[in-house]
Amino acid sequence: MKRLLFCTALLVSMLACNPMDCTYNGHKLNVGPRGGCYYLNKNGNKTYVDRSYCACK
Repeated sequence: MKRLLFCTALLVSMLACNPMDCTYNGHKLNVGPRGGCYYLNKNGNKTYVDRSYCACK
């Protein structure tokens, strides 16, 4: 039951924040399944940045 509530809360928070509108140095930011904030560099690899860059404004 706790896991279901946690997953529901996580889903709601992800829907409330739209990190797809956020950028970092011209790169579109993405949020991973565990909450990490990253962009894809020129080689196609994930480059992680501070989570605050993906926060709702």
